[in-house]
Amino acid sequence: MKNILGFAVALLMLFGMTSCFEDIDKTYDEKTVVEFQTAITSTPAVGRTYPLISAGNSTTAVTLNQRINLVGPQRTSDETIKVSVDKENSTAVEGTHFTLTNGGNVVIPANSSFGTVTVTVPRGTAAASVPAVNLVLMIEGNGKDILPSENYKRIGFTIRP
Repeated sequence: MKNILGFAVALLMLFGMTSCFEDIDKTYDEKTVVEFQTAITSTPAVGRTYPLISAGNSTTAVTLNQRINLVGPQRTSDETIKVSVDKENSTAVEGTHFTLTNGGNVVIPANSSFGTVTVTVPRGTAAASVPAVNLVLMIEGNGKDILPSENYKRIGFTIRP
């Protein structure tokens, strides 16, 4: 009898505590933005508002893929997002230190929330006397209604030529 009473009291307490929880139905209803996934999950570099990721030094070309997130409702047609080099914060030279695939145009397919920007870094020289350069990419949006997220629109790479 004590076990049944204890079980009933515990069940009553369980229902009593959960009945106070508000039914949360979150719907994103802000402006649609795009952002770098790595900028969200990585800590910004010292003195910068974006992370710096090492591109490494290799005897073969290195391909760097970075996911771009669409934050907002998915679109029924493909969206082209422009990614450019932040010339103010970059010391890397396009064509020498890196190549931005598709001219920096990233396609987020219809009914999807993700696209990928690809940067190719040519084979390294492995000379210790050559200083590293920084490449900072910046999302510009689609030029219409998809804007870059102010906090997560940049990502940087340290490239050792």
